[in-house]
Amino acid sequence: MNFGKRFFGLSATPFVNSLHLAVLRLRKVRARLLPALLWVLAAPSWADLAIVGGRVYTLEDQEPLVGATVLVADGRIEAVGVDLPAPFAYRRVDATGKIVTPGLIESYSHIGLREIGLESTTDDATLLEHPLGPAFDVSYALNPASTLIPVNRMEGVTRALTFPLAGVDPLAGLGAAVRLGGEFLLAPRTALVGYLDAAATDLAGGSRAAALQRLVTAFAEASRFSPSRYRPGPGDYSRHDMAALKRFITSGKPLVLAVDRAAEIRRAIDLAAAHNLRLVVLGGAEAWRVREALAAAGAAVAVRVHGNLPRSFDALGARLDNAALLHEAGVTVIFTGALHNSSNLRQMAGNAVAHGLPWHSALAGLTRRAAETWGMENVGVIRPGAHADLVVWSGDPLEVTTWAEQVVIDGELMPMRSRQTQLFDRYRDLSKPYGYR
Repeated sequence: MNFGKRFFGLSATPFVNSLHLAVLRLRKVRARLLPALLWVLAAPSWADLAIVGGRVYTLEDQEPLVGATVLVADGRIEAVGVDLPAPFAYRRVDATGKIVTPGLIESYSHIGLREIGLESTTDDATLLEHPLGPAFDVSYALNPASTLIPVNRMEGVTRALTFPLAGVDPLAGLGAAVRLGGEFLLAPRTALVGYLDAAATDLAGGSRAAALQRLVTAFAEASRFSPSRYRPGPGDYSRHDMAALKRFITSGKPLVLAVDRAAEIRRAIDLAAAHNLRLVVLGGAEAWRVREALAAAGAAVAVRVHGNLPRSFDALGARLDNAALLHEAGVTVIFTGALHNSSNLRQMAGNAVAHGLPWHSALAGLTRRAAETWGMENVGVIRPGAHADLVVWSGDPLEVTTWAEQVVIDGELMPMRSRQTQLFDRYRDLSKPYGYR
């Protein structure tokens, strides 16, 4: 048989034509698949983002970038600018007509430590009996599965400081920095917190003088502490506490003192100055009375804006323009919301704006100034190299009628749902039988 003309009973010419057609089709398929294959191979392992068209407040400048693009790669901000092209491989987030800011920072909370205030089994923020003071480290009990994390994250809070409450001693213990997405614990032992307000005087026998004297004596002894020579007497700190206090004094980390009355704020300034400590006044209802001294000391004040009524004799001088007066004097103003629930944080800042604090300064107090106070590097700003903690807002973030449409933490898009939204979805249709829900 002539194989040049026949192939298994088939004509050679049709077979060659069919083979040629198959090759042509294969080339077309390859031409279509090759770009897609190259795109898959070139796509980064991290979900890179392009947030496009927003009104971007970088916190580097007062004026926003209008219609700007923020590029995010490997969890960091890669570039930001107007007319910045978005790479094809980047996931696009449309922020047209929206406001983009850094993520908010809660400067005092109990997130991860306290779930329900009236249920003691869910409260790890309060030390009631165990004899620990400045060595009490709350990071051991942080709960990364807390239902409060997504609740607060949906309000634009991306990082927070979580602290112990007043317990058995004026020096309550060491707080931690946490992130509300990804790995929860950012840094343990971020700051030491003490309580010198009216409610805490019982921790030192009922007298502010005794509480202050205990702190002054403890810091003086800790600065010259030697484990081999220290012999604690009745009521003194243990060797473990004194070692922790000495480590703190040399760490350069902030001393946080909850204090409202102007007289005690002055004592707090003196204590911090004696040991070269960075002071953060928590609350500071009467801080405006000593604003010049606070500015000269380089202290920061974590303001509770809604604390405008004299809830105690320590806060007789409380006023709504406290934050504005402090800012005018050159004091660093940061904000705290409501204990373990920080969803009201931006409302606090908005009220401060309504009573004289410049809008941009209020936003800085929620972001850049808070990050600087707590030693968070490359946080609270939108610039190349900074952590990609970002929020896309429906409007002015300091207005209660707006909301966070998308939250990004270290370059990762966060799910915009929480237990509250799940309950809403479950019970929005009341026609369903109770058991069906």
